[in-house]
Amino acid sequence: MAKRKIKKRNESKKIEEINTEDSDLFDKLFIVGGVLLFIIAFYILTVYITNKHKDTSDEEEKNVVEISKDKIILGRSLSMSKDDYYVVFYDNGNTTIEEIVTNYTGSIPIYKVDMSSAFNKQYATDSESNKNPSKVSDFKINGPTLIKVSNKKVAQYIEGEDSIRTILN
Repeated sequence: MAKRKIKKRNESKKIEEINTEDSDLFDKLFIVGGVLLFIIAFYILTVYITNKHKDTSDEEEKNVVEISKDKIILGRSLSMSKDDYYVVFYDNGNTTIEEIVTNYTGSIPIYKVDMSSAFNKQYATDSESNKNPSKVSDFKINGPTLIKVSNKKVAQYIEGEDSIRTILN
């Protein structure tokens, strides 16, 4: 009988050891599964945010402001690096002047000044324009105007769309 009790105790210890090993294994699997679930959720969230950012960056690309090398502010009219060049002054909405400048194929560079810009409005006038400015502060522009600058001085002053078309063709 003593042997039977010892045998039962040994069997119950083995069962407890097996149960303990199973619960340790279950705990480890549970932790690994939780970590994997976290990594997968993080990956899905990252992909979602990245794709959402791509969608908004496409919209942002449509709204990108382009920097033009031929558009200047009036204050730079007499200080460009070339010896001879034209500067045309006009309101940005004037498609006739835009067309004339776009079709210009001459060798003298041409720069555009948008008189509707806040930077240039102080030089726009409704009265008589100054056709002989010696410095930038002397400029008074009334309507579409083209000047030819030679050696940082006004060499030629032309007003009106038709006159500008004649010079640039």
